[in-house]
Amino acid sequence: MKLPLFSQANSRHQLRVPRWPGHFFRSSAFTLIEIMVAIGVLGGLMVAIFASWQAIVRSSQIGITAAVEAHRTRVAVRSLTDAMSSTVLYELNMPYYAFLADTTESFAAFSLVARLPSSFPGSGLFFDQPLRRVTFSVEPTNSTHQLIMRQNPILSPLEEGQEAYPMVLAKNVGAFTMEFLDLRSGEWMPEWIYTNQIPPMVRFSLGFISKETGKVDDKRMIKRIIQIPASTVRATWQRPTPNTPGGNISNRAPIRTAPTRR
Repeated sequence: MKLPLFSQANSRHQLRVPRWPGHFFRSSAFTLIEIMVAIGVLGGLMVAIFASWQAIVRSSQIGITAAVEAHRTRVAVRSLTDAMSSTVLYELNMPYYAFLADTTESFAAFSLVARLPSSFPGSGLFFDQPLRRVTFSVEPTNSTHQLIMRQNPILSPLEEGQEAYPMVLAKNVGAFTMEFLDLRSGEWMPEWIYTNQIPPMVRFSLGFISKETGKVDDKRMIKRIIQIPASTVRATWQRPTPNTPGGNISNRAPIRTAPTRR
């Protein structure tokens, strides 16, 4: 049995009616919750990366600071050792060569004349003048104490108003003491009052303040005993007199000369 024509037309029309696209597939997109989760994860990663980078920078800075302090400490101890072991003293020129030491204050200080090697800190500023007066003292600077070394050539003393070239050897100094060996008693003396003599041995201690405790760190306390291989050059040795052994010209053997031809 055939359908009427209008029924067939209506059925064809119904088949050709377009449908909305949403009825066939679903559009792809991120929801607000997914975006917020992704931003949170990215923020966490950035915070972790920044924290790791900050820790690396901090540890690197601590390592550099420790290396600089260790090197500065070695230079300070080496400067003290070289200056004491190269000490010279001439009794005839005592105003220029006196060995001065002051241990009455909280920190020790001393000054001496030494024939310093070319590797001594600051030697490049004085060229061919190895004989210099060197002074070591602890001075306050910006609420901390620093071990400062000053030196000037003995042949060109400082004029009034001038200051010797200063050099900071150590920072955060908490202790600097000195003791001198007395050969007569065999004991260590806390003071050295003989400005016209050189002590045979010097014992010093150099301590630094810890940043964590604010006190002297016993682990960083440096103690050295330095033997001074020199003695005072007496005035009679510098300027022989007839009373000096070998100083009388008349007692010396005559100098033989070749006969002159006439």
